[in-house]
Amino acid sequence: MTKKINSSKFEDYFETTFQIKINDHRYYDQALTHNSYANENKLDYTYQRLEFLGDAILQEYMSLYFYKNNPRVDEGKLTKERSNAVREETLAGVMRRIGLNRYIRLGNGEMASGGNDKPSILADVFESITAAIYLDNEANGSADQVIKQWLKQTLITYISQSEYLESIKDYKSELQELIQAENRSDLQYIVKSHHPVENNSIEYIVEVKLDGQVYGEGAGLSKQAAEQQAAKNCLEKLRRK
Repeated sequence: MTKKINSSKFEDYFETTFQIKINDHRYYDQALTHNSYANENKLDYTYQRLEFLGDAILQEYMSLYFYKNNPRVDEGKLTKERSNAVREETLAGVMRRIGLNRYIRLGNGEMASGGNDKPSILADVFESITAAIYLDNEANGSADQVIKQWLKQTLITYISQSEYLESIKDYKSELQELIQAENRSDLQYIVKSHHPVENNSIEYIVEVKLDGQVYGEGAGLSKQAAEQQAAKNCLEKLRRK
């Protein structure tokens, strides 16, 4: 069966977890509705318009957050910090941590393919929920205060944790700088294998080679993630020498 929201359960979860009162359920119904569900149930709305607004809201509020909390950091570093905080992988991680993914309304096919754990969908819904909260509190003048409360409890808490800090480390750049300092240039990343795993994802195994020799190996659900893990493994080996 197609997944449907139990409004009372969602309201209990949302208000209890975040201490944010829901005034108009329609914003949240829309924010949680994927186009696959809308198509199957002949609805004339999805979360996409709210996602557009939520993206802009996140850009604004996270820009303010990093600007105010990093007075000695230049604009280039601030831009990178903001980009990492609002990227798909980060927002998906927040959604999983707070358990909001179980309330997304998906069509049968999307549910069967693990849609409630797909990073792209999770990130979109975090943005759409952020927009719903803003609009739901705009009329009474509390939107600014409530959005800050929401982000403090969710995104800002998440990016303060070691799980996130590890995920944004750029081991490939670090390895590139190291081998350049040693006047070495023969660095290669090679996909050793790939195979399906749960939720219809693909796991990649990547080797990193220096001067034709394998110096590290990494696994990830994308080539980029596997390359980062391979670079990390290579750095650890080089530094033990």
